[in-house]
Amino acid sequence: MNEKTKEEYRRLAKHFYSKHGIVKPTAKTVSDALKHCAADYRPDYWRRLRTALALAAEESGFYKAANKIKATVNPITADSKKRIQIKTKQKRQKTVNAADEKQLLNYLVDEKESTVFVGVTLVSHLGCRPAELRNLQFIGSCYIAIPSAKKTADGTRGLDRILEIKDNSIFNSLKECHEMLINAPYSDPIRYVQKRLDTLTQRLWPKRKVRPSLYSWRHQMGADLKASDMPREEISAIMGHQSINSVEVYGNPRSSKSSRSYIKPDKETVQKVKQRNSHRLTKQIGEELTLQKISEEIKIKQQKYSTRHRSESGSEPDQLL
Repeated sequence: MNEKTKEEYRRLAKHFYSKHGIVKPTAKTVSDALKHCAADYRPDYWRRLRTALALAAEESGFYKAANKIKATVNPITADSKKRIQIKTKQKRQKTVNAADEKQLLNYLVDEKESTVFVGVTLVSHLGCRPAELRNLQFIGSCYIAIPSAKKTADGTRGLDRILEIKDNSIFNSLKECHEMLINAPYSDPIRYVQKRLDTLTQRLWPKRKVRPSLYSWRHQMGADLKASDMPREEISAIMGHQSINSVEVYGNPRSSKSSRSYIKPDKETVQKVKQRNSHRLTKQIGEELTLQKISEEIKIKQQKYSTRHRSESGSEPDQLL
C-alpha cells in the first residue's frame, strides 16, 4: 500500500469516526458501526471503509483490534435474504458525444472555468484515470509518462506506461494544460475538477439524471480505441491495464466518435502487456475457437508439463483425476 493510498484511508477513517460519533474507537464500536451502515454503501466501498478503519487501528498500535475489524463481515452480503438491501450501483455515463462535449467546453470557457477545462481536456485526450493526472510527466517533444494509480506493491495490477503523441501541437497543448492544472490555486486540483464538473454539468443539463464525469471521457477513449484496428495489447497499454480482458469494460465500439491516430503506446509497455497475457489461449485469425480446440490445447500443454516433470524428477507424475 503506497503512501497516497494510506493518506486517503486516514481521511476516510477520520470522517467515519466523526459521522458516527466515535470519540474513542474500539474494535467493538467500529465493527458495530460498520455493520450498522452496511446498507448505506455499495459493498466495494464498505470494504474500503473496513480497510481504512483497520489501518487506522494498526497505525495507533492496536493490532488485535485491527484484526477484529478486518474480520468484520458485511451483514447484507453475507445473508442471501438481505442481499435485496444492497445499495444500487450509481449509473455512470460511459460515452460523451461530440455535441455534448462541444457544448460543455464552450460553457466552461464562457464561465471562465479554466481549471475544469484543462482537466477535461487532459482526460479526453489521454484516457488516463483522474488520479493519474497529478503525476503526468512530459518527456522531450512527444512522450508522456503516466504512473499507474492502480499499481500494487506485488506488481499484479496497474501498468505504468509511456504514450507517444504524434501530433506536436496536441502534445504542447496538453503540456500547457497540465501546467495550469497542477498550479491551480486549490489544495487538491484534481478533486476540485471532479466536484466542480459535477456542479457545472448539473447547471448545464438540469433535467438529466446521468451526466458526464471525468471517467466518461476515459470510457469514451476505450470505445474509440476498440473501434479502431489497434491490437488489444496496445489498447491495454494505453489504458493502463496489464490484462487485455480489462479492455472489455469500456464502451461499445459503436459509440466511438473520433479517431485516436495521434496516440500510441511505446514498444516496451506493449511488450509488458504481451508477456503478461502470453499464457492465454489464442486462435488463428479467421479460425473459430471451439471447445474441442481448447481441449486439444490443454492436452498439449499437459503433455509438455508431464515430459518436463519426468525429465526433472526422473519419475512419472501423479495422475490428474
